[in-house]
Amino acid sequence: MRKRLESSIRKIAGKLSGPYNAVMRHRTLLAFLFTLIFFAVSFVISPGGYTARGDAFKLEKKIHQRQYLLEEYVQQAFDNPVDQWLEIEDFPQDMVIYKYNADTLQTWVNQFPIHNDDVDVLPLWYRLHYLNSRNLYNTPLAYLTEREQYVNLGSAWYIIKVYKKERVKIIAGLLVKTEYLSDNAVLVGKLNPEFNIDTKLTLTQFNIDDGWMVKGKDGGVLFSVVDDVHSAVRGNNAILKWLSFLLAFMTLYFYFYERKNFTSFFIFILGITVLRCITFIYGEMLRMEAPLFSPNIYADTGLFTSLGNLLLNNLYVALVLLAIHIIRRRLVRFFGHTTLRKVVLTLMLTLLACLAIAYIHGTLLSLINNSNIVLELYHVERLNIYSFLCYMSYGLLFMSLLLLLQTILMFTPFYSKESLLKPKNMLVYIFIVASYMLAVVSCQGYRKEEQRCRMWTNKLSVERDLGLELQLKEIENKLLSDPIIRTILRAHIQGADTRGLLKNRLNENYLQNISQKYEIQLTICRPNETLMHNDGKRLVDCNSYFKNEVLSAGSPISDKYNFFFLNNYNGRVSYLGVFTYYTPEGAVMLYLELNSRFMKDVIGYPALLFDYKQADNINMPSFYSYAKYTDNELIMYRGNYNFPITIKSEEFEEGFSASRSGKYALFINKFAPDNVIIISRPKRPLFVYFISFSYMMLFFGSFFFMVARVRQTSKRSMRARLPKYSFRRKITYLVALALAVSLLLMGLGSVWFGVSYYNKTNRMQMEEKLQTVQSTLADFCKYIGEYNELNSADLFQTIDRMANNIQVDINIYDPLGRLVRSTQPELFERYLMSSRMNHDAYRQIVIESKRHVVNREQIAELSYYSLYAPIINIDGKLIAIVNIPYFVRTTDFSGDISSIVAAIINIYILLLIGAILCGIWVSNSLSRPLAEISRKMHTVDVSRHAEHINYTHNDELGVLVKAYNQMVDDLEESTKRLAQTEREHAWSEMARQIAHEIKNPLTPMRLSLQHLVRMKQRNVPGWEDKFEETAGSILEQIDILSDTASEFSSFAKFYYEESSVINLYNIISEQKILFDTRENIKILFSSSFEDAFVYARKGQIIRVLVNLISNAVQALESVGRGYIRISLLMENGNYLVSIEDNGPGVKEEDEAKLFTPNFTTKSSGTGLGLAICSNIIEQSGGTIGYSRSELGGANFHFTLPVHYGHEA
Repeated sequence: MRKRLESSIRKIAGKLSGPYNAVMRHRTLLAFLFTLIFFAVSFVISPGGYTARGDAFKLEKKIHQRQYLLEEYVQQAFDNPVDQWLEIEDFPQDMVIYKYNADTLQTWVNQFPIHNDDVDVLPLWYRLHYLNSRNLYNTPLAYLTEREQYVNLGSAWYIIKVYKKERVKIIAGLLVKTEYLSDNAVLVGKLNPEFNIDTKLTLTQFNIDDGWMVKGKDGGVLFSVVDDVHSAVRGNNAILKWLSFLLAFMTLYFYFYERKNFTSFFIFILGITVLRCITFIYGEMLRMEAPLFSPNIYADTGLFTSLGNLLLNNLYVALVLLAIHIIRRRLVRFFGHTTLRKVVLTLMLTLLACLAIAYIHGTLLSLINNSNIVLELYHVERLNIYSFLCYMSYGLLFMSLLLLLQTILMFTPFYSKESLLKPKNMLVYIFIVASYMLAVVSCQGYRKEEQRCRMWTNKLSVERDLGLELQLKEIENKLLSDPIIRTILRAHIQGADTRGLLKNRLNENYLQNISQKYEIQLTICRPNETLMHNDGKRLVDCNSYFKNEVLSAGSPISDKYNFFFLNNYNGRVSYLGVFTYYTPEGAVMLYLELNSRFMKDVIGYPALLFDYKQADNINMPSFYSYAKYTDNELIMYRGNYNFPITIKSEEFEEGFSASRSGKYALFINKFAPDNVIIISRPKRPLFVYFISFSYMMLFFGSFFFMVARVRQTSKRSMRARLPKYSFRRKITYLVALALAVSLLLMGLGSVWFGVSYYNKTNRMQMEEKLQTVQSTLADFCKYIGEYNELNSADLFQTIDRMANNIQVDINIYDPLGRLVRSTQPELFERYLMSSRMNHDAYRQIVIESKRHVVNREQIAELSYYSLYAPIINIDGKLIAIVNIPYFVRTTDFSGDISSIVAAIINIYILLLIGAILCGIWVSNSLSRPLAEISRKMHTVDVSRHAEHINYTHNDELGVLVKAYNQMVDDLEESTKRLAQTEREHAWSEMARQIAHEIKNPLTPMRLSLQHLVRMKQRNVPGWEDKFEETAGSILEQIDILSDTASEFSSFAKFYYEESSVINLYNIISEQKILFDTRENIKILFSSSFEDAFVYARKGQIIRVLVNLISNAVQALESVGRGYIRISLLMENGNYLVSIEDNGPGVKEEDEAKLFTPNFTTKSSGTGLGLAICSNIIEQSGGTIGYSRSELGGANFHFTLPVHYGHEA
C-alpha cells in the first residue's frame, strides 16, 4: 500500500514538474503579462462606473427572503392560543413580533427600542401635558397600518407590517439598520448583517432621482439606495493597482536574476526607482482613504509621510542591497584583477553598508517616535497587523544587510575560511539584531512614554472645555430671548411645578449635545428664596449662594457675563450659567450648573453607551494612575496607585521629571508650587524584556532561516547534511513534537482554566449582587399590594442608594414587563434599550416562576449578562421584577484575559524553545555515533589512514561502531593490497610503454649503424660524410631515450612523495613569476582570496602547473605573441584552477585523446606529460579537463578539494 502511494505521489509530482518548469522558464514574461492585466482591470472597475443598482437589487432580494421567513413566524404566532406564551425556537435576532389581544400586549419575541409599545393613540391633552419630543409621538406603534412600512423606531429602522385576525393584532418588524446619535467602538450604525451586504449603503426614505428604489415583497416602495462612490469599490481598485505594482517589482527582479550582468543590474535599479516614485505618488492620493497611507498611524517628512511609504522605502533599500549580492560574482571578475580595484570596491560597499545601517537606525527611530504602532513585544494583546508589517519590513532590511556584508567579505582574506551565512555566524548576527531592536524599542519607547505623560499632565492641568464654551456662547442670547422659557418661569412663580417642563425645553432645544457629557442642574431663584447648602445642614439665600460662587471661583467666558467657568478644584470641569428673566410678577433668576461627568459616574453600563468623557478628556490606558494636587493637597485621583493625601511640592523639580517609587514609575509635572500632577504605572520587570528578546530571536531566526535554506552550501556542510528522513531528524521531530504538543495542550488548558475561573468568579459576584438587591427590595415591597404603588420617592431613593453602594445599575419592571424605574434612564431616553423587558427572562420569571434568571443580552456591539429576579410581597404576589445589567468591564476583562494569555504564551514559548533544544540534544546524543560513522564514511580516503570511532558503550550502537571499525581496518588492508596491485600494474604498463619507446629509436639506430659498417667494409666513397650524418641521428635518438628515462623517473617518484597541506595560491604565484619573463607573452593571475589550502603532493602539483603553463607558452610562441590568464576560484567545495591562452587551441578531433599516453600535437615530446598530469590530479582527489577559452585558445582546468582542517 505504501509503495503504491509513493508511486502515485511520484507520478503526480512528475506531471506537475513539467508545468512548473515551464512557468519558471517564462516567469519574467508571465509576471509582466499579469502586471499589465491587473493594471488594466483596475481601470475597468474604476469607481467612476459604480452604481448602487446591483447592491439595491441584492438588498431587495435579501429583504424579501427575510420577510417571507418572518411571515411564517407570524403564522405560528396566530396559531398559538391567546392565553399561552409564544415560544419560537431559534427565532432570529433581527426580527421582532408583538402579539396583542384586544390592544393589550399579550406576548412578544425580541423588543423594539421604544418607550411605549401601546397601540392606542394618546389623547391630545396628554401629549400637550408632557411637552417633549419623546412623548409627542409616545405611541409609535399606534400609527402603523397593515401596509408594510419603513419606520424609524428609536435607534433602529425596521420594515413593519401589522397583521390582524379578529381581536388579535400582530406587529412584525424586520431590522434594516441601526443608527445612533454617536458612533464609537460599541455604538456602530450598520446594515442588518443577515443581508450579507459588504458595502456601506446610504438609505433614504424618499424616492430621489439619483437613487434606486427598494420594494417590499408586497410591491410597495420602502426606501431608496443612493448612488455613491463607495470606499469598497475604491478599495478593490486600489488592491488591483497595488497587485500590479508588486508584479512589476517581481518582473524586474526575475529579469535581473536570470541575467545577472551589469546591464540588467542597472535596468533593475532604474526600474524599481521609477516604480517607487509612482507608488509614492499613488500612495499620497490614498492618504484620506487607505489606513496604511494615513498620517493617523505614522507620519514624518519627505518620503516618509505614511507607514505605507516607510514600508515601500524599506523594500526599495532591501532590493538594492539584494541586487548587489546577486551580482557579486560579476563584481569579483571585474574588480578582482588588481588590488587597487579590489580596495576601491571594498570601500564603496563598506560605505554602502554604513549608509544602510544609518538608514535602518534613523527610520526605526522615526517609526517609534512618530507613530502609534506598538512594537514592544511584551504587549502581546496590543500588537496588530501594523506591528507585524513593521517587523517583517525590518527583518527584510536586516537580511539584505547580512547579504551585503557577505558580499564585502568576498573581497577580504577571510572569505575562504569564513562565511556569514554559516549557522553559527548567522546565530551571532541574529543575536546582535535582536539585542539592537530590543534596546532601541525599549529606550525610545520609554522616551516616547515620557513625552506622552508630559502631554497628559499638560491636558490635566487645563480644566476648561473650549469646545463647550463655544457652544455656550452661541446659546446665551437664545436662552435670554426664548419666550417659552419665560412663560414656564412665570408659571413656576405662580405656584406650578414646571421644573420638568423647563428641563425638557432646555434639553431639547439647547443642551441636547451638552447633556451627554455634563450633568445639568437647574435652580430657579426668586428674591429672598432659600435653598439647602451642599453640606445638607443649613439654609442659605439662593441668589447670594450663586453670587458667592461666581465671585470666589468664576471667570466669565464672554463679555455678556451669562456663563462662568468655575475654578473650584473639584476635579471636574464646572460652569455656571446666570440668567435674569423679567416677568409681571418680578425678576426671576435661572441658574444652570454644568459639571462634567466622570466615567465612574456610569456605575453599571459602560460609558461608551453614553459617549461620556472624562473631565481630563484624555485617553489614558487603565494601568496608569494619576493625581492632581493643589496647595499640596490631593483634590482628584484615578487608578490603583496609593497616592498620598498630602505632598511637599518643594521636593519635586520644577517642570516635568520622572522618578521611581517602590514598584512604580512616576511621571511628575510641577506647574507651580501649588499645582502638581503625578502619573504612575507599575515598573516593568526584567522578565518582560527577556520575553521580548526571545520573541525577536524567534522571529528573526525564522526569517533568516529562508536565507540559510537557499544559500550555497559548502562541501563540509554537505558532508554533515543528513538524508531527508534521517534517524536523527526523526528523533528530533518526535521528541520536539511530543514536548511541543504537551506544552501546547497545557497552555490551552491553562487558558481555559483561567477563563473558566474568571467566569465562575463573575457569576458568583453577579448572584451576590442580585441577592442583595432582591432581598433589599423584597423587604421594602413586603407590604405593597399593587405594582402601581412602586412609583414612590422612597423607593427611588432606596434604589439609587443601593446602586451607588454595590456599584451596579438597577432596572425595575412591573409584572407586565414594563419599565418602572431605572438608575440610568438616559439609556432608555436615547433609545438604546426597550422599556419592555427581555421576552425570555419574562417567560422564565412570570410563566415558569424561576427564582432568578441570568441572560446573555446585547446592546449594539456590547454583550453583557443581565440578571433578573422577582420581587414578591408578603402574600406571595409578584409586585415587580428587578434587573441588574452586569458588565464584565471591557477593558478589565480583556486586560485580565490578555495578561493571562500573554503570561502563558511567554512562559510556554520559553518552555517550547527549551523542549525543542532538548529534543535536538537527545536526538544528537542518540545519533552522534551514526553521524560520526556517516561523516567518516564520507571523508574516508584510501590514500590516508582511516580513523576509528571511539564509543565505549556496550549497546546496539556499540555493536555498529565495532563493525565499522573492523570494516575500516579491512578497508585499509584491502587498500594497501589494491595499491600494491596498482603499482605493479602501473610498473608493468610503464615498462611496456618504456620498452616500446626505447625499441622505436633503437631499430633505426641499429639499421643506420649496420648500413654504415657495410659502407666502410666496402670502402664506399663518402662513407666518412655519411658517418657524421648517422652519428647526429643516433645522438638525437639517444636524447629521446634520455627524456623517456626522465619521464619514467618522475612517474616512479609519484608513489613515494608524502602528501601535505599546501597553499595553492602561493604555488601558482611562484610559477607565474618564473614564467612571466617573456616580453611577447603576458601572464595574468587573478584570485578572490590568498589562502587556498589543499592536501596534496607539492612537487606533483608544481609539475602539473609547469606542464600546463609550458604548453600554453609553447602554443603562443608559435603565433608570436599573446597572453595567458590564470584564475583561482572556489566552486562547490573545490578550488578551480584555470589556465587559458589566446593561442590556436586544440583541434576538436584531438580533444578526446589529450590525456592518453603517447599522444602529442607537438613535433617533439613523449606524449606522457598530460597523461601524468591527469594521474596526479586524480590521485589527489580532483579532476582535470579541457575546454575552449573565452580568449579564443585553450583552457586547461583542474580542481582540488578544499582542505578545512588547516588553521591559519
